[in-house]
Amino acid sequence: MDQDLANKLFEVGAFVLFLDAPANLEFGIDYNAWTIGPLFKGVKLIPPGLHFIYFSTTSKEGKEGIRTGFFHFFESREILVRQWNPQIEDIRDESELDPNQVERLRYNIREFDRNMGPYPLDPPVYYERWKKLTNYITPGLVRRILPNNGKVSHLPDKSANLNPENDVAIAKDKRLGKAIEKEEGMEFTDFDLRRSFPKGATGEEVTRWSLDKSWLARELLKKVYHHDYQVMLGELQLAFVCLLMAQNFSGFNQWKNLVHLLCSCTELIEEKPDMFIDFMDVLQFQLNECPEDFYRDILSENNFTSVMLKTFQRNIPTSNESLLKRYKKLKKFIQVKFDWEIPGDEGSEEEEEEEDAPVIVDL
Repeated sequence: MDQDLANKLFEVGAFVLFLDAPANLEFGIDYNAWTIGPLFKGVKLIPPGLHFIYFSTTSKEGKEGIRTGFFHFFESREILVRQWNPQIEDIRDESELDPNQVERLRYNIREFDRNMGPYPLDPPVYYERWKKLTNYITPGLVRRILPNNGKVSHLPDKSANLNPENDVAIAKDKRLGKAIEKEEGMEFTDFDLRRSFPKGATGEEVTRWSLDKSWLARELLKKVYHHDYQVMLGELQLAFVCLLMAQNFSGFNQWKNLVHLLCSCTELIEEKPDMFIDFMDVLQFQLNECPEDFYRDILSENNFTSVMLKTFQRNIPTSNESLLKRYKKLKKFIQVKFDWEIPGDEGSEEEEEEEDAPVIVDL
């Protein structure tokens, strides 16, 4: 690391003290992960802002377990203390530790300096990519969606287990996003794409707002995101990072739902073109971060990406040159990155999945 940068981070950088971690544990922060040794005590010189800290155990046979982690917004010079719990192979946060001991550890943080690795900023490209992947995620969004100290869970919601049909569904289908609909302690914004019209709507209104989901998007912007579309994009980013970094089922489902919603808003695209240019920026960067097999096996399952982008293309007004130009850039990127073309509207045999098809009401 450049010495000037190291000096600057020494003044503002944060710390995560990770005590009693077993050797050979996979430990990571953002884009960087290591197999740690017995002397490892954490990470220092962490740039202030949002970070994702994660770990996974390794069996005696060398097989990695499920990756577990948590999001945290670090303040300047903050010292976060976590301790490994070997009984459950998970970490204890500060609420489970002796507060006096935590204060002593913070006071004596310099004693751990030689056993703490610096946050990787050489080369800086990984940190820059991380910031761009998460630039719309706010502290309030993390607190609302991940109320358990930012933890990304892999445990099924207890309420879901009350339904005996879930056991049958899990046995039938083990694919990502299908086995468990929602993990415990994760509160992504709940909305129903099949009910994208107001209560008491006429048949004509049901048909209109089932085809054009602008009404539902406006309701969410007003009631959930306080008229700030960037917070909605922040939830799209948080869902994607939960999927990409932690292979999380709820994140996968929410990412699909939000992409579907935003690709299906005819009126709102005309009203808020800047919102959808920013959406395409977010989506393109997310797809650029995907390994090719990850994209083909997960994000394109059942032609999802193809159908959504074809829908989005139909909804872009031909009079808006900025939107058209940005969409052509996105389309070109997909062609180059994945050697894959978005089918045109005419002559394509692809159809929307039955479960995502719009509701048509006979009048």
